[in-house]
Amino acid sequence: MAQSTRLHMVSGEEIRGLKENPGSIDGLDKAESFRTHFGLSLNFLTGETYPNSPPHPLYAALDGAESVACPTLENAAFGVVVPEQAAEIAASLAAVDLAAVEVVVEQADFDELVDEQEISPPGEVPGLIAAELKELTAFYARAADAGLGVMMYTT
Repeated sequence: MAQSTRLHMVSGEEIRGLKENPGSIDGLDKAESFRTHFGLSLNFLTGETYPNSPPHPLYAALDGAESVACPTLENAAFGVVVPEQAAEIAASLAAVDLAAVEVVVEQADFDELVDEQEISPPGEVPGLIAAELKELTAFYARAADAGLGVMMYTT
């Protein structure tokens, strides 16, 4: 099964609670969420391929600005972005040129583009990644408008 990265909007207070009791993530059920199977491929935000590029300011959008150890999660950690950082990420995502991202994705080596277990045919990937970037941008805009942060994990 392909890996999935899940993001949930959370308040600063909820972030503090998750840091104090990471296992409480198991009971987290938020209506405002985003999920992608293209977690690694979305690094085309930078116009560079992952993992050969240096860290980019938007890296935190899917991996968090801070990692919190959590033994109950498959990958043993989750990431968090506090509300102020979510607003910064929202503004940066809004500035991404989706048409340029599609061009970079179309020109990429498909083997470098896809996550290990992704199964989408190469011709579908540019449109899928652009659509997910658009959804991710809207997700962060809603979080920023609501004054919320984001927590995320990959499973």
